[in-house]
Amino acid sequence: MRYTDIFKTWMVLCLALINFGICYVELDDEAEFQAEVEPTVTIAILARNAASNLPWFFGGIENLNYPKHRIDIWISTDHNEDDTESVLKTWIDAMKPLYHNINLTIGESSRYVDEAGEHLGHWSEMRYDHVIRLRQEALDLARHRWSDYLLMIDSDQFIHDRNLLRHLISQDKPVIAPMMNSTSLYTNFWGAVTDDGFYKRSDDYLDILERFKTGTFNVPMVHSIFLINLRHEVTRHLQYYPPHPAYVAAPDDIIQFSFSARYNNVPMFVTNARYYGSLIPPVEKGPKFLQLVADYGLYIRLVHIHEELVLEPSKHVPLPPPKFDNKLGFDEIYLINLERRPDRRIMMEQALAELGIEYKYFPAVDGRQLNETYLDQLGVKQLEGYLDPYHKRPMKMGEIGCFLSHYFIWKEMEEKGYNRILIFEDDVRFRVNFIRYFYEMMAEADRHINGWDLLYIGRKIMQNNEDFVINSRHLVYPGYTYWTLSYAVTRSGLKKLLAQDPIAKMLPVDEYLPIMFGAHTNKEWLEKFFPRDVTALSANPLFVEPLKYIGEEGYVSDTEDSLPITESKQEASSVEVCVSSIRLHVVLL
Repeated sequence: MRYTDIFKTWMVLCLALINFGICYVELDDEAEFQAEVEPTVTIAILARNAASNLPWFFGGIENLNYPKHRIDIWISTDHNEDDTESVLKTWIDAMKPLYHNINLTIGESSRYVDEAGEHLGHWSEMRYDHVIRLRQEALDLARHRWSDYLLMIDSDQFIHDRNLLRHLISQDKPVIAPMMNSTSLYTNFWGAVTDDGFYKRSDDYLDILERFKTGTFNVPMVHSIFLINLRHEVTRHLQYYPPHPAYVAAPDDIIQFSFSARYNNVPMFVTNARYYGSLIPPVEKGPKFLQLVADYGLYIRLVHIHEELVLEPSKHVPLPPPKFDNKLGFDEIYLINLERRPDRRIMMEQALAELGIEYKYFPAVDGRQLNETYLDQLGVKQLEGYLDPYHKRPMKMGEIGCFLSHYFIWKEMEEKGYNRILIFEDDVRFRVNFIRYFYEMMAEADRHINGWDLLYIGRKIMQNNEDFVINSRHLVYPGYTYWTLSYAVTRSGLKKLLAQDPIAKMLPVDEYLPIMFGAHTNKEWLEKFFPRDVTALSANPLFVEPLKYIGEEGYVSDTEDSLPITESKQEASSVEVCVSSIRLHVVLL
């Protein structure tokens, strides 16, 4: 027998003995071992009419902190009336080499037969049946490929947490969903179900949704995005199709799957321990369905900007271009911002860019840099008898700076002959569907109120029961109002505001405006201004609101964070004041 044959025989014998635990081979203490590879994951994606939001959906998938070579992706799309198919192909062409596999199935391009004549977004019986079979196909595929986990996710989910997959896997639950934030009380779990398996509000639903209670909770229903642990023995009984013989309700993918879980004693869980991302709530069916889907996706991106969170789009999918007038029909749009608050400027620039709004940056007058000498040169005088209604003090320098910021914009409007301008302060957040509702509101104002002067976009309502403009959906006649978050001014309104020489009898700008349309509650102040003939309107509901309300964590008032007039006079010794196009340097010696 040759030595090579002897060696082979010895190796086989050793391996056999090791297998039966009879002997062992001692390895070098310094031998290096590779760590265990991560579990395999199949991600199943259903996408229909999702083109407007796919860049951000895929951005969340790409950025998951999980090795791509351990991930299979299965995508199915059909019955599209937008560019969903094209966007999917573009992304797959760029990303396929990075993942273990990506499979795309493209179905019919026309509507379902029983969807004809219905509004876009309608869930017909044929659509339910088709989606149920697709979800079962994804489940069967993941099992056939021996995947350890299956992440079911719809294309209206926006993942923020890069560690979402790892965190869900670490929970070691048969079925678990990350709770996704929403623009309403809707989210991706049910707290309870009726005896028939339909939705029921549980006592703790809002506590979980609002994160008054945090952790992982056993729930009867999860949907839209959830992880199935295929290594758990109990999950092998889960199915979408065919429905269990005991299931007697109408076809519905999420209800059938929930029934399957309950019938087979497979517990479902939702976790709200972290912020995982957001989802688009159900959108109103109709001719504007696709635009509403896009608007909700835009709103989610705005929320991330306002909350200083990151929601990155895919680098491999072209972003959809804005489809509206950059200046919303105005001669100029102004953004007022204190130069010492670059954080707010950056946030607003990002938000306005998302909205496709072109604007002019206008440096605010900083109350901290004002002094009595400069105010005297401008002719600024506080209104005789003015005291803050709540604190019984004279105006603060921040309030004067705020008034001057608005006043200098009014003057620029006058000098340039503008007919309409729109002003934003730098601490606002935009409501959902802002652009669409804004255009509707402006059309109503021009149609119903000929010669309007002032239109609030955002404010603090101080009186209830304001009257709606007749035949208007979006407009009311404002009562006493605080704040100047955002408003529009016409040429006629400008003339009325400047005719009073307001800096010669100054009070805070959000007190001055309601005086000029006769809605102020202080009769003594009202009598100091005449005529009070500004025709004022307001959006209702409001289209912008403050980033933070008084008392909320992180709230800062730049007008309140300054000294009253008499105290600031004693402290001022030198000042550099920058006011838009007027730059004045004053040195007190």
